Amino acid sequence: MRKPWIMKQEWNDLVFIHWPVKVSDLRPHVPSCFDIDTYEGWAWIAIVPFQMANIQLRGLPVVPGFSQLLELNVRTYVKYKGEPGVYFYTLDANHLTGVSIARYLFGLNYVTARMSLHQQKDTYHFLSRRTHIGLTKAHFHARYRPLSPVLRAQPGSLMYWLTERYALFVKRGKRIYKGPIFHQNWQLQKGEVEIPMNGLTDFLPSYVFDQKPVVYFSKTLHTSIFPFERYD
Repeated sequence: MRKPWIMKQEWNDLVFIHWPVKVSDLRPHVPSCFDIDTYEGWAWIAIVPFQMANIQLRGLPVVPGFSQLLELNVRTYVKYKGEPGVYFYTLDANHLTGVSIARYLFGLNYVTARMSLHQQKDTYHFLSRRTHIGLTKAHFHARYRPLSPVLRAQPGSLMYWLTERYALFVKRGKRIYKGPIFHQNWQLQKGEVEIPMNGLTDFLPSYVFDQKPVVYFSKTLHTSIFPFERYD
């Protein structure tokens, strides 16, 4: 029986920016314990900027100063023992305490950054500059906007495969952990993005980002985070 949730979060003004990538180009950058998940033979890399709000730990009220942050993650899709999930390369955030807690408790590669998110009419401007001590500075700037009405992703579609995932995997030493996440199905809109600067994914060949990305926008989503489960 699953343990109760430990944290609730609200994800706002989120955009999925996805590119297909050859498995052979991605494989050196994913721990060998994970199988790379593919859709029609392609692996996928994603950059996902968004605002996290109404962060609440179980049994505690929403705490001012800790209840929201900006996040920018780089992720791909993997399987472990046949179960699909998300593998994160980096998770930049503009909250030093939140970054420290996430690194200590979950072993996720959270790093600090200076960030801003502004909306002008229907367009969102997201800027990030990594400030984490010991890491090379990485800048990211994107302008994105929704283009369509809200869509429901259909099982079997690329949209569903990319977004409807309810676990993340992390390797800590020799141990593998799964972080279960619960949320209702995404309400997504097709979108478009301009990326004047991207220093987050230099580990992949340039052809990946010469392609037009697949873009989906989500205005808001409520999520529940559950205790990490260790695989024996």
